[in-house]
Amino acid sequence: MKLIHTCMALIIAASAAPAVASAQQPAPPATQQERAKDPEPITGEIASVDTANKTLAVKNGSDSVIKFSYSEETQIVGAENGPEGLATRAGTNVTVTYTVHGTANVAVKIEVLPKK
Repeated sequence: MKLIHTCMALIIAASAAPAVASAQQPAPPATQQERAKDPEPITGEIASVDTANKTLAVKNGSDSVIKFSYSEETQIVGAENGPEGLATRAGTNVTVTYTVHGTANVAVKIEVLPKK
C-alpha cells in the first residue's frame, strides 16, 4: 500500500513539473511588428500642464483633449526648464511622441514647435 502511495505521489509531481516550468519562463521580447504598433505622434496645442502630477493635456485638430503622463525620462525639446517651462506655454503647439501602457498615454518625447 505504501508503494502505491509513493508511485501516485511521483506521478502527480511529474505531471505538475511542466506546468511550473512553463509558468517561470520569461515572456519573449517584443517583435518588430509589435513595436510598430506604437501610435503616431500627436501634434496640437498645450491645453494644460500639471507639474505636480506630471501630466500634459494637448488639444489636437479635432478639438479633443488627449492627456499624457511624463517622467524624468521624457525628452523635452524646445522648452526652457523642462516641464516647468511647458507649464508657462499654454496654447503653444507641440508634438508628443508616446507609447500606450494599458489605458495611459506615456510621453516619450515632447517637442515644442516654433511659432509660425
